[in-house]
Amino acid sequence: MTERRVSSERKLILVVGDQPAGRTVAVEFREHEGFEVIEAPSADYAVTILQAKDDIGVVFTDVTMPGLLNGFDLAQIAQTLHPNISVIVTSGALPSGFTGVAPDARFVKKPNRMAAVIRLVHELTEGSSPAG
Repeated sequence: MTERRVSSERKLILVVGDQPAGRTVAVEFREHEGFEVIEAPSADYAVTILQAKDDIGVVFTDVTMPGLLNGFDLAQIAQTLHPNISVIVTSGALPSGFTGVAPDARFVKKPNRMAAVIRLVHELTEGSSPAG
């Protein structure tokens, strides 16, 4: 797996999911970590955002959502549209074949431990975890 890192100037995060937990993650990123956050209720809608914006550094997405696309589809599309984008996929269990479907995406098992998610986002956006 190749390590994808975005510059510290690209702290725009696209949070994708239809559940309240996803919105909690978005609020945490925005209020406590200083990231700019865009929320999308589905992978289908997230694709339209990715097509319109080129400054998103990280996509944080659930696997299962309403619509035609799932989180793995979104990971592939995001990395095709923006080869340097980082993708974090979250689900209750690591589905079989995950690495083949989204080889450059990182996986975080639910329930999300916010400290671990925030540390991973910092690693992907800055190249190292924050002090403290």
